[in-house]
Amino acid sequence: MTQSNGTLSTRTRAIRIELWRRMETAVQILAEGVCLRAEVKYRMGLSSGAMDRLTKALLEQELIEQRFFGSGQTKYAVLRLTDGGVVFAAELGCPIRRSGWDILVQRHNAEEHAHHAFAILLFAYHARRRDWRVEVCPEVDNPLVEPDVLVEKDGERIYVEVETLRNPRKRRDGADNTWVRKWINQYNFQRRVAVCTLTPKRMQGILRYLKPRFAGVATELTTLAKQPDSDLWLERWNRG
Repeated sequence: MTQSNGTLSTRTRAIRIELWRRMETAVQILAEGVCLRAEVKYRMGLSSGAMDRLTKALLEQELIEQRFFGSGQTKYAVLRLTDGGVVFAAELGCPIRRSGWDILVQRHNAEEHAHHAFAILLFAYHARRRDWRVEVCPEVDNPLVEPDVLVEKDGERIYVEVETLRNPRKRRDGADNTWVRKWINQYNFQRRVAVCTLTPKRMQGILRYLKPRFAGVATELTTLAKQPDSDLWLERWNRG
């Protein structure tokens, strides 16, 4: 073997070792319950190309499954460990937690309401990125409340509704209005409302109803994505 061939062989072997280590790290992250490809990429500090190669390798080894949401330029991937991936994670000594997607499928009918489920996963990602502890579809001892997410940080616990309706149902007060009743129940449960919407415009539209009636916090996914150093909550207010 010539010196150049030996150098190439050594370099190829090093690349393969590095890719394998990245595969191990990705499986460990997914075993934590993370399921957004974007979050794995962020946690590992990878370029888009490196993440593409890593995903391809994980798929070829049948360690993960991948599905896409969105359309056009706004397209996101959800990853989940296969049975083989779970076995591999166990061999690495990782405790296995159910993925956020699997929880949403079981408790939130995610297959039918994929748009809403994916918005919940995005909010969970942005919350973890800002060092909040996150629980998707937390169980609570109140039959009137079904929070989408629980976030906790520095002793603060907030149950959150992720709102994806473009035009919420007619906002008239009264016990016969499901949309209104949701906020009343949430406020009675934790003495504030907490909402995450998709865009600034939708957030302000909802806040026009909520602010005069309840104390609360609010945020939206567009700004959280554009300003990763921002606080999780873009607005906090006392009752108007």
